Amino acid sequence: MPAPGKTKIAVIGAGIVGISSALYLQRAGFEVTLIDRNEPGSGASFGNAGALAPHAFVPVNSPSIPRRLLKLMFAGGSPLSINWAYAPRMLQWLMSFLRHCTQDEVVRISHALHSLLSRNLEFALPLFKDSGADRLIRGGGYLHLYESDADYRALGTEIGLYKELAGDVEEIDAVEIRRLEPNLAPVFSKALYFTSALHYLSPAEVCATMARHFCAQGGTLLRDEVTGIDKRPDGKLLVSGTEARVFDQVVLSAGAHSRRLFGKAIAHVPLETERGYHVVFGKQGDIISRTCSSATAGFAMTPMTEGLRCAGMVELAGLDKPPNPACHAYLERTARRLLPDLTASPSSKWMGFRPSMPDALPVIGRSSRTPEIILAFGHQHVGMSSGCVTGRIVAAVAAGESSPIDIKPFSPDRF
Repeated sequence: MPAPGKTKIAVIGAGIVGISSALYLQRAGFEVTLIDRNEPGSGASFGNAGALAPHAFVPVNSPSIPRRLLKLMFAGGSPLSINWAYAPRMLQWLMSFLRHCTQDEVVRISHALHSLLSRNLEFALPLFKDSGADRLIRGGGYLHLYESDADYRALGTEIGLYKELAGDVEEIDAVEIRRLEPNLAPVFSKALYFTSALHYLSPAEVCATMARHFCAQGGTLLRDEVTGIDKRPDGKLLVSGTEARVFDQVVLSAGAHSRRLFGKAIAHVPLETERGYHVVFGKQGDIISRTCSSATAGFAMTPMTEGLRCAGMVELAGLDKPPNPACHAYLERTARRLLPDLTASPSSKWMGFRPSMPDALPVIGRSSRTPEIILAFGHQHVGMSSGCVTGRIVAAVAAGESSPIDIKPFSPDRF
């Protein structure tokens, strides 16, 4: 590969993964162009639950999913929704997902994700400080709550992994939960308290601040929709959009939309979209002090500048269907049950696309079909907690250097 300083690299996708990649590539001396059809941080990075959580390594895949699947699919008050018209298109993905729902697989996946998430703050905090985005980060830890002792016992695998791998976890009871968060309804019997977790006051503004810093340091930000990537006979990459542009290397970090560029230059991988939702209760951001999630309800609440953000849901419906009002209704109903003092109607609602692989692990590494293309997508529920370390890995891969962590578990060729 050409040496930094002479290499032109395009980063496609300006979410947290793309922006972090652009900044670390820029630090390494590459000439970087960041391309997105929308404003930086306006996709999945915009609407997430807002936690910066090194402990979020236990995947959605669970040994309990196969036996609970029918109940989850058909229960009206479930955090899972499936669009049955779309389901046949993702049947192969679902079957692969279920194959990764064994205890051995969950342990393997959790260790791999832990290797990624446990290094994220190391590489995130310098980017936040340099760009000024650190003003949008708060501490206070993270409460992962269980509504009954039976729920706690039923999730023994994940609890064991948290206690094994997370260095900051405390098991607390209902009295301590009430002391930490007095406005929560008294429905929780136990919680795991991750004391070192942080949260974002505005994930979108964090991304926008980092993007402005990238430009101030000489980077190029383009608003354009990339429609294709082709390798020329001379080895250069032709990136097509409103105009064709030539680069030495390309980083594909467009989240769930990355799949639109699979084809001749990039082999297909089983990337799907989990549609996520949030509702915001404006002016009630101070009702809790930290991110609080219900393991029972599959639901998280975070105090932000805009108010209290309540986020969750896994909806399997692809990229093109309109938002499902039932998903927003579930979030609002659950928020009011867990925080009885919520008074006003939601001030805003959102639906977006989580890029998801069936084994819950992102894809990070060079494309086997076109090694000049580096793939960095599929971070599912943990993009805001792993995007910065992914950016550092991308820069190492681009420069032909050793990665700060072993990226074999995230290989594009693992399928």
